[in-house]
Amino acid sequence: MSVPYKFNAFMIADNDEFTFTKIESEFPELEEYDCLIRVEYCGVSHTDLLASAGTVPGHEVVGIIEDVGLLVKNLEAGTRVGVGWQLSSCHACKFCESNRENLCPDKKSFKDALLGGFGEYIIWDARFVYTIPEEIPSAEIAPLLTAGASVYAPLKELSIMPTSRIGIVGIGGLGHLAIKFAKAWGCYVIAISSSLNKKEEALNFGADEFMTISANRETLESIGQLDAIFSTVSVPIDWNNLLKLLNPYGKFIMLGAVPFPMTVDGNLIINKKISLIGSIAASPECIRSMIEFVAVHNIKAEIELMEMNTENCQTAFQRIGRNLARYRIVLKNLKLDTPDNSVEGDHEIEEEGSSHEDYKDN
Repeated sequence: MSVPYKFNAFMIADNDEFTFTKIESEFPELEEYDCLIRVEYCGVSHTDLLASAGTVPGHEVVGIIEDVGLLVKNLEAGTRVGVGWQLSSCHACKFCESNRENLCPDKKSFKDALLGGFGEYIIWDARFVYTIPEEIPSAEIAPLLTAGASVYAPLKELSIMPTSRIGIVGIGGLGHLAIKFAKAWGCYVIAISSSLNKKEEALNFGADEFMTISANRETLESIGQLDAIFSTVSVPIDWNNLLKLLNPYGKFIMLGAVPFPMTVDGNLIINKKISLIGSIAASPECIRSMIEFVAVHNIKAEIELMEMNTENCQTAFQRIGRNLARYRIVLKNLKLDTPDNSVEGDHEIEEEGSSHEDYKDN
């Protein structure tokens, strides 16, 4: 193994204050399907904020393979790869056998990893490791490995037509990507937010129209009926107002975590034969398809790039917790020394000020 025996990582010290401490860890023996990956970039997701004190978060990782287990045949040292939300699955159930490993009842997520991506190295099951085409920048693909895959999966798996009219609720970390993916898919996209604060940005991301959730009846009628709505929010809103926008057989797709009961008008669902659909992450097959789609359509996350250290890990968590991130935060490993890894330029973080975040989405 051409790597040091010990390496550094950044562990959550306090969940309330989002403080981190630098720790030193040792490499275990690689298991037969393991990949040892040197972390170059790690995206920061709202899901990371739920990690417990004493753990190392991070699951939107791009890096270079340093070593592989004995049974890994399709990956080798030196390959640039990425990983996402899922760490492994049983590979024996009906879901795994039908390329739906993300639904495996015995699946393991990043929460089960020895250490997450806030550090110099991770160890991941090679069957959930994805090669990255050279034309895709590392920093910008990192958030797409989870957030991008989450919004791409319904487009592919639910047979959304390129001619569909799609509503995107919430213009944040997930929502801005949903706009970009749906537009690249060929859809007519209506961005839906709680205020006008993000109208200009939503239109720049590719939305054809913009509306607020509190729009009057005339505005709602002018929008016309939608074939699907992607909800990326995790706060209570008027769900019935949104359901009224759907065509018969319309799909209401839940992407944002909803930690509370939802109240909807059953008659709206019955009379229009509306489907309420949940979507969690994406299968390996879907993620590989997403990466190809990103390469063809040049889709990039809007990111704030920060060097990976204890202070910036805390800052990243605080910005996301306060809905200040514009729109995804990516941490760069300090050990990188190649010329294109500067944090200066278009990705540099803005000064903190008034939040433009309308909804908390992932």
